[in-house]
Formats: sequence, C-alpha cells, structure tokens
Amino acid sequence: MQRLKQLHPLTVGVLLGTFFARLGTFITMPFFAIYLSVVLKFSPVDVGWILSISAVASLVMSFVGGTLSDRYGRRTMMLSGTFGFVLVFIGLAQVETFWAFFILSALNGIFRSIFEPSARALISDTTDEENRLFVFNIRYTCINIAAAIGPGIALLLSAGNTAVTFYITAAVYLGYGLAIFILFKRHPITESHGGKKVSFGATIRLLKTDVAFTFALAGIIFGVFGYSQFNSTLPQFLTTTTLLSGGTSLFALLITINAITVLVVQYPIMKFGVKTSPLVSITVGIATVAVGLFVMGTAGTVWLMIGAMFIFTCGEVMMFTMTDILTDSFAKPELRGSYFGAMGLTSIGQSVGPVVGGQLLLCFGAEHPLPIFGVLALLTVLGIPLLLLSQRVHRQSKSEEEKEVVSL
Repeated sequence: MQRLKQLHPLTVGVLLGTFFARLGTFITMPFFAIYLSVVLKFSPVDVGWILSISAVASLVMSFVGGTLSDRYGRRTMMLSGTFGFVLVFIGLAQVETFWAFFILSALNGIFRSIFEPSARALISDTTDEENRLFVFNIRYTCINIAAAIGPGIALLLSAGNTAVTFYITAAVYLGYGLAIFILFKRHPITESHGGKKVSFGATIRLLKTDVAFTFALAGIIFGVFGYSQFNSTLPQFLTTTTLLSGGTSLFALLITINAITVLVVQYPIMKFGVKTSPLVSITVGIATVAVGLFVMGTAGTVWLMIGAMFIFTCGEVMMFTMTDILTDSFAKPELRGSYFGAMGLTSIGQSVGPVVGGQLLLCFGAEHPLPIFGVLALLTVLGIPLLLLSQRVHRQSKSEEEKEVVSL
C-alpha cells in the first residue's frame, strides 16, 4: 500500500485508465468477429481480412511512425490515440460494409501503435527504476481483471448482436482522454523531444547481422499465429457449429477462463522461465498453444473446451511473459531500441493468422473442427525448430566470443 501511495498521479491515472479502457475494449472487441459473421453475415475469409488489417496497420505504423512518443511527447500522442479510438468505435457502430470495417480496423491498429508505446513510456518516465516492475505488473493485472469482467458485461448487453457496445467503448475512451488532459494540466512533466526513429531498413540490417535473433523472431511469429486464432477463428467456429450450443455465451466463458488462468499461473510460469531460459519458456509455450488448439479441434463438450482453453492460456503466458526478456538478452546496449523495434515484426503472425483460420473454416466447415484446428496447431508447431536453431546459433556465437576474449 505504501508503494501505491508513492506513485506519481500520472502513473495512477494511466493504471486506472488502462483498466477502464481495456474493460470497454473487452466488452466489444472479443465479440467483433461474432458481430461481423452472425449479425452482418460476412464470410469467414472477410472477417479474417478485417481482423488482420488491424495488425498489419499496427506493424507498418511502428516503422513509419518510429518513436513518435519521443519526438512529440507522451501527452500529444496519448491524446491523439484516445480521441482517435473514440472516432473509430463510433464509426464501427454505424457502418455495415466490408470496406468501411476494413478501413476502421486499420485505423484501430494505427491508433493502438500511437497510444500504447506512449502510455508505457509515461509509466517509465514517472516511476523510479526499482518500482517499474511493480507498476508494470499492476498494469498487466488491470488488463486481465478487465478481461475477466468485460465479457460478462457484454453478455448482459447482448454483445455480438447489437452495435451498442461500440458506443460504450467510445464513451470510455472519451473519458480516458479527458482525464489525461486534466492530469497533464495539473501535473505537468518535462518531456524531451527529438527521439531517434527505428527505421525498417535498420531493422532489416539487424536481422541480417544477428542470425540467432532472426531465427527466434521467426519462431515467435508462428507462436503469435497460433495465438491469433483466439479472437478470430475460435469465436466464428463456436457461433456457427452445431456440435456445441450457446456459442456466444461459451466464448464469453472462455475469455473469462483465459483471464483468470493468466492471473493464477503468471507468477509460477515466470519463475519457470527464469530458472530455465527465455528461449526454453517460449519454445514450451508454443508447443502448449499448439496442443491447446488441437484439443479445441476434438472438443465435443463444454468441459473439454474449457480444458483446451486452460492449456492454450498456459502456453500464451509462457510465450508472452518471456518475450521482452528474450529480446533484452539478445540486444547490445547501443542497439536495444532497434531490437525491440524488430520484435514488432511478430505482428506478421497476428496478421496472417485470422486469414488462414477463416479460409480453413470456409474450406472444411464448422462441423469439422479437427482438420481446422489440427492444421492451425501444425502450423504453430513450425516455430519450435526455428527456436531450437536460434538456441544453437546463439550458443555457438557466445562460445566464439569467449574464445576471442581468451585469445586476447
């Protein structure tokens, strides 16, 4: 409690804003695929493209924009992001055509790339180094509590069947933006500008130089590909199959199971990752996500689907809690920004995943889940040999560096 009292008002504002903003998002976005497929009757492939373009736009923006937060300040970028979200969600509530959703989904990805880095950077700016891990853990917990509560609220509001939740999310972001404006007025901070941009060309040069990191990055892309099925292929399958009843309610339950599982297993899995290595944790995580996907393909009962989600979530935590630590272990101090910028390429998996999943759903049909989720699991597993190869190359390079030091 004493540590909470010591936090800067802007940090507290970001943490509270994160909870309410993510609560609004979890009321809407997990059911976005259901809304598009069930209410508007879009095909699985069309839904896949709409969901994918958000990740593509976010990926492109991370290179085009570079470190916009460092150049123009946290306040400017956070306000731009929040009010941009307001316009996007109001638009989503009103449009009905494929291209309108496609454009708005792309804008959603762009504003996410503008807002999220600035919010995390503001926490770092206003928090002492010894308290940063504590604050970031609070932020992660806030997100998962919102994920546990949001779907239940969505069901009460008949999410997936009406557009009203888009207006609710827009209102939440409007309130968040106004709160940020007021907090910066009352508690101004000195912001440095002119940060260095991480370009696409610099990232490509880095990938050519550090082969071990490139293999690891490619492996994680396959893991993210598998994870992307959670908000794309899975909800479409549940709402169209006759093998399981109450698809929308079941998906809401699975989101809640996912969030609660993250909160429960996060700490022990992090200890596992620290005891072994980030590469081992991520490799096991990808394998576990693949197993979870395969079990989804065989799940003929609600309880088996819940079990599949538990397995899937454990793999998710093993992957994502260790990604930043893995990147930091590869990065040279003077190139740390470039390494973290390159890790943005994992969005490729998020971009391709919904399209491939939608195509498989269209090809095999919702009454044949095993070939759908079996193929997705198989594609996810392709990341494992790449990570093992990364580990081998990394060890060899470390050994060669040690030999050079000894010879000197």
